[in-house]
Amino acid sequence: MRKAICQYSFHRTYEKKKWTPDRFAAQVAALGIEGIDFHVRYLDDPETAAGQISRAVQDHGLVLAGLSMSNDLNKENDVAFQDEIKSVKRWIAVAAQVQAPVSRIFGGHLEQRHRNDRVLTDFARQRITDGLEQLAAEAEKLSVVLGLENHGGLPCLAQQQIEVIRKVNSPCLKATIDVGNYMEGGQEGHVATELVAEHAVYVHFKDFRKIPCNENPWGWKPQACVLGEGDVDHAACLIALEQAGYGGFVALEYEAEEDELLAVPRSVQYMNQFL
Repeated sequence: MRKAICQYSFHRTYEKKKWTPDRFAAQVAALGIEGIDFHVRYLDDPETAAGQISRAVQDHGLVLAGLSMSNDLNKENDVAFQDEIKSVKRWIAVAAQVQAPVSRIFGGHLEQRHRNDRVLTDFARQRITDGLEQLAAEAEKLSVVLGLENHGGLPCLAQQQIEVIRKVNSPCLKATIDVGNYMEGGQEGHVATELVAEHAVYVHFKDFRKIPCNENPWGWKPQACVLGEGDVDHAACLIALEQAGYGGFVALEYEAEEDELLAVPRSVQYMNQFL
């Protein structure tokens, strides 16, 4: 398995200090990590993004680990839904241009009103499936691999992730395993990773602490923290991936409130113990 850093790990610093893709690449290289993951939210428009990515990767001697989409397919309005599809397709074309080994993609955000209404939940599930089918078909045309992440609500749990992937049934739609995000639904990261590992094409390493919370039936809620300072069993996650034959990138995605320029290096030190 190979190490990478997601652009989102520096998202506050990126915006505050007005970083460029080149500046982000320099930071990744300085940390001794070979893989870099760019996020479309922090790139210029698709017409210029491929050049920015290619130059940054080449100039700093890095390897492109992935191009992360920033989408939400749970759009009730038909026009908004089609606009979202068009936008992601433009970025899939960029992924093809830069030969990204995987493009992380989301299903959709599940709001509380959806969770409390079976009709809305069923609509959201079908909307997301329809969207992923269209995007997977586009990905097949361009030989791009999409990695569906457990994020936003649909899917969140391992079983939901597997269900969507099997339903879409495309060789270009596999799984991005975010070992922390499963905790949003009360599922332990290593348990979920073992279930999804056979479908994995990308992995996000992050950490969450369990904070007592009576609102959730499992009794806690996750709080982002520095890698190694929370409750995710990263060693067990990696064992499950190794047993499934996964040999791709493991990308750090730091999300906590602590200063990214201090917390990301500490997270990298922790990741180095395993990889």
